[in-house]
Amino acid sequence: MIKNIIFDLCGPIITLDLELMNRRFHDYGIAVEKPYHTMREAGLTKDFEQGLISTSDFCREARRLLQCQLSDDDILDCWNTVVADFPPHHAAELSKLSSRYRLFLLSNSDVVNAKFFLEYVDRHAGEGFMERTFEKVFFSCDLRLRKPSPEIFTTIVQRQGLIPSETLFVDDCLKHTQSASSLGINVIWLKPGLDIADLFDDDLAVKPDFWGK
Repeated sequence: MIKNIIFDLCGPIITLDLELMNRRFHDYGIAVEKPYHTMREAGLTKDFEQGLISTSDFCREARRLLQCQLSDDDILDCWNTVVADFPPHHAAELSKLSSRYRLFLLSNSDVVNAKFFLEYVDRHAGEGFMERTFEKVFFSCDLRLRKPSPEIFTTIVQRQGLIPSETLFVDDCLKHTQSASSLGINVIWLKPGLDIADLFDDDLAVKPDFWGK
């Protein structure tokens, strides 16, 4: 029986659009065609998400990669221009699920995005929504670990006293769900076109069509 659900944030709950970020950088005069992808391919985003570099170091390296002289504040403004949507029905669905399950959030996010994401959700779902709905929110920058590392799932299970067979992990990245599954955690890979509201029946149980997928 599932008693705990760990949700990924970006994808299953809020919708990101990296082209919004790229366009914002272009608004600031950046000539690089794909600013986000340039930083990602250099490994900068991964290091920042894992908390291996400071915000000032991130901005310094971003200036080098993007060949610009933008201020830290301008870079971070672009960096946070990435959320496209938080569907209202997600707030309603999560509120219902929290009445039956222990809910947790696990996101590969850096310290800047993490703060922005939490404020964004609370701004759209109502102040205190995240605190009321999720027992604990885990960000990779705080754990110094990133999905799909199995260690990040082991850490959460141990810290929260979860039993893997009683825990469900929902993520839109196949590598992440495969890693969690290798530890005995039940998983659902949220494929494109699926919504978290599609996964549960009227009694908030996982629909048979998604069980074990």
